[in-house]
Amino acid sequence: MDDSSDDENRSIDEFQSLHVGTPLLHSPNLSVKLNCNVFYKMENIQPSGSVKMRGIGNFCYRTVQTRGTEVQFVCGSGMNTVLAVSYCSRQLETEALIVVPKGTDERICDLIRNDGSQLILYGDDWNASESHARKLVRRNGIYVPSSDHSHLWQGYSTIIHEIKTQLHDTPPAAIICPVGGGGLLNGVIMGLQEVEWKEVPVIAVETHGSNSFQSSVVAGKVVSLPKTSTIASSLAVKSVSSKSLELSLAHPVVPFAVSDAMAADAVRLFAENNRMIVEPAAGTGLSLCYTQIIRDIMPSLTPTSDVVVLVTGGSDITLNDLDEYRKKYTSPPVVVKSGSEVFLKMDNSLTNVRDVNMDDPSSNDVQMALNT
Repeated sequence: MDDSSDDENRSIDEFQSLHVGTPLLHSPNLSVKLNCNVFYKMENIQPSGSVKMRGIGNFCYRTVQTRGTEVQFVCGSGMNTVLAVSYCSRQLETEALIVVPKGTDERICDLIRNDGSQLILYGDDWNASESHARKLVRRNGIYVPSSDHSHLWQGYSTIIHEIKTQLHDTPPAAIICPVGGGGLLNGVIMGLQEVEWKEVPVIAVETHGSNSFQSSVVAGKVVSLPKTSTIASSLAVKSVSSKSLELSLAHPVVPFAVSDAMAADAVRLFAENNRMIVEPAAGTGLSLCYTQIIRDIMPSLTPTSDVVVLVTGGSDITLNDLDEYRKKYTSPPVVVKSGSEVFLKMDNSLTNVRDVNMDDPSSNDVQMALNT
């Protein structure tokens, strides 16, 4: 008998208390629109508000498992990451030191303080906050990364195991996954490999102003963007995990980039259809369905095909933001980037921008795609 089996089973049970299993909801509206079965994997209902709960929960639990509760978690790696770290610290009864930019919304600061974490406001952006946070790690401290660690990927892989059960072991036609630093993408691919769904493609979606993964795939090596420019703050990462590029060579992955306007409009439509608000980062994946681009990516979809959209959630969104999106981005032009090619959707078909009149009102979105 394996002496470690009891410990492993116990750790799984306790780990499950940090993140929650999420529903796989059928979308009648999008299913009719796309003539296939569209499902939302509702990661927006995680205790910390985003899919980060799975990866961060596993990282924090494994750390306590090996180092005990005297550890101090330190983090400044983005809004959804620090919220997940703060929540996990409270659940695991450890200390947490959280660093956020000076301009962070007070409601986010209150959430962190209410978890009992020590909060420091530093710098003008998350790069400055992260750099400062890393300097504050002391002897009993450990820095919690945003995306590049195997414990994070293991946590994210649980999504696929849940989907397998929820779809009664039937492989979906595709999984649509937003990509920032690559941690979620890594976990999704690893999960697909673990459940023997090795042929299920992952549609990896970024924005034109944050397409580090797409750029890396095109270049055949990890590329660091000179800058990011996107309203999808959770995806604003200059370089993707090297593991993401490695896994994309071993599993079918389709990198795709959409405009900020498409992501924002998808957030609006999702809120109107489902009475929930999510970040533009989640809107990137949803936009492929609302604009029917998924049909161009996968023309072989049938009425019995299942498409799963990972609704990643996120806390960097307010009702005021939603109102602004409604005023500014309703029914935007559909401009997407696949590989090094940029396409504009015209007359229900994708047209390469080489054949587009650049005096068209959508030319600003086209230029953004061309310049990334």
